[in-house]
Amino acid sequence: MTCKNCGSNDIVIISNTQSKNRSLGSWLLWILFAFCTFGIGLLFLFFMTLTNKKTLTKTRAVCKNCGNQWDI
Repeated sequence: MTCKNCGSNDIVIISNTQSKNRSLGSWLLWILFAFCTFGIGLLFLFFMTLTNKKTLTKTRAVCKNCGNQWDI
């Protein structure tokens, strides 16, 4: 693999993991669902709190000579 900017072969591959919380809109949708199902949806709301975070993993290549970064 070569750098697109300087043509160097001195490349490091890094992996970044990011966690995201659920949005306010999805929480409001689940609360509305629980209200419309007379509380049965509260069970789903409980399971949603257990799985609150989503993880995203991005892999990037970084050139050691010029510092150029790009997604793989």
